[in-house]
Amino acid sequence: RIDALQEQNNAYLKLTELQDAQRKANSILKQATQSILAEIEDAINEKMKELNDFLFTEKRKAPLLKLNDYNSYRFETPHDTGTGTNYKGLLLYDLAMLELTGLPAIAHDSLLLKNVGDSSIDGIIKIYDQSEKQIFIAFDKHLSYTQDVAQIIEKNTVLTLSDNGGELYGRSWNKE
Repeated sequence: RIDALQEQNNAYLKLTELQDAQRKANSILKQATQSILAEIEDAINEKMKELNDFLFTEKRKAPLLKLNDYNSYRFETPHDTGTGTNYKGLLLYDLAMLELTGLPAIAHDSLLLKNVGDSSIDGIIKIYDQSEKQIFIAFDKHLSYTQDVAQIIEKNTVLTLSDNGGELYGRSWNKE
């Protein structure tokens, strides 16, 4: 009976020791996660601010990423919840990730670009042009923008699509 009680006592001591080690490990993991997330957040926010500053002659608020935890975030441009600003923020986030990571390319559809103000598009197209990585875009009505934008688009165009035989594979897929 004494041996059984000693085993129970030893098992309890081992359990409390393991629980304490687990608490310490969880605390260390939480601190490391917070530190790493803060480092990632700072790098992304710094790059988005740099890109945002490139777009405008006067200072405007850049989008901000707040990584609350490994599975929770907030992304916004402070004091501006407009559609154009939100799409611009998304484009700048993508460009920041392209520059900060090993991603070889990004793709932006005309839907994203159409919702961004013309002055921002001018700068975004210039950023695209300066990138050393591949950026694929679907872009409509390039002649509606500045001459600089039109020249950059024309210089870098690989494929142009249009109606009446200029569709990809020579025909429209939605016609019967």
